[in-house]
Amino acid sequence: MQGASRPLRLAHNAQGLTDGAGLLLVRQLWDRLQLGARIDGHTAAVDRRYRSSLFIEVWVTLLLYGGGVLDDLPRLAARGVAQLFGWRTVPDPTTVGRWLRRAGMVLPALLDELLWYLVRARWAVVGRPAALTLILDSTVVQRYGAQQAGAEIGYNPTKPGRPSHHPLLAFTDQGDCLGVRWRGGAAHTAAGAAEWVGTLVGRLRQLGVRDITVRLDKGFCSQAMVECLEALEVHYLLKVPNQTWVRYALGPYRQSAKDPTLWTAHGELYGARLCSVQQRLPLCAPPDGQQALVLDDYVVPDNGTAHVLTNLPGLHALTAWGRYNDGAVVEQRIKECYQLGFGKTAIDDREGNATLAALGTLAYQLLHVLRTTALTGAWRRAQPITLRAWLFRLPAKCTTHARKGFVRLLRAEPLRTILLRALRILGDLPPPRSHRLALA
Repeated sequence: MQGASRPLRLAHNAQGLTDGAGLLLVRQLWDRLQLGARIDGHTAAVDRRYRSSLFIEVWVTLLLYGGGVLDDLPRLAARGVAQLFGWRTVPDPTTVGRWLRRAGMVLPALLDELLWYLVRARWAVVGRPAALTLILDSTVVQRYGAQQAGAEIGYNPTKPGRPSHHPLLAFTDQGDCLGVRWRGGAAHTAAGAAEWVGTLVGRLRQLGVRDITVRLDKGFCSQAMVECLEALEVHYLLKVPNQTWVRYALGPYRQSAKDPTLWTAHGELYGARLCSVQQRLPLCAPPDGQQALVLDDYVVPDNGTAHVLTNLPGLHALTAWGRYNDGAVVEQRIKECYQLGFGKTAIDDREGNATLAALGTLAYQLLHVLRTTALTGAWRRAQPITLRAWLFRLPAKCTTHARKGFVRLLRAEPLRTILLRALRILGDLPPPRSHRLALA
């Protein structure tokens, strides 16, 4: 027999058990960077029974733990997470909702500055990049109901006619999130993008980053956007829609020597270099002894033609297309934000929804700082759902002795060594220089 046949009986235990021992990494980073003190220095006008830093810490922890709606808040207290963080109590959903409406005019700017502070804290450990790619992309958050402010009928590729929100997010090619702009569902993809790109580029240059390349999807393509990027004196890779007036600006296609199925062409549009790549598949195998395709003996598949507008000097069409495709990692970053509950809940207040979105990006950046500074190996690239299932949800027992709190892990736990090493690394992070945040 492979096992004993005796039955297992269910018993209850009143001791302090928790399934979130790995969240100690979040508490260590929060305390080391003194995020609570930085928040409280700007939110005294909106604080009442609870400090705003407690609301933010609780909600970010809930997103990392696996929750995403206000009704999930009581689970933090019931599963020992409150004891891990030293919270006397967890605010109830009604209190959090009122706080979101009350602090909506103050928090988005504060959370945006806090997000940049986390970016600077990560660069202080891994090194400031000399060159980076700034990537902007929009996403559609579907809504079911009429009580979410800003939910409008607009572009919705999966469920046309369904109200939604249409936020705009900014990332770097290294995975840092630089902010979010919360918009209604009827907003155009490029609404507010030109002004925001100017702000982001200016802040990156203030941090010492000089070589900046902006990567934008075809929804942002316009002459005004090109003029904006030229005025900012940055490099850019801008995808152009495959329309007839665009193809008129191209020269003749030439077959690639590396891949016979790829054909490239170059032209000029809006004063910049237009690069085009087209895939041509043969209808049948060429005759014996014939190396090239017969004229018109090929087919161009759907989405087989792509155009990229760039000001990078001397860039071949295939190289430009490859550089643009490297920025497709933004889709994975947005997916990771969704794994952290980004946009999962909404309230009937526009500024409150913007605050919830900013808290989602803050949770993502906290996680990105953790995995890239304190973890090693494949854990540095692990997705939030993986880190949550294996590291954050570690079982442990919370005990007290001589007025000190202890978290006791199983000695045979294979991730115990990884957790302890990460805690030591976070404990050695350089301390912050000041408690002040440079709010505009």
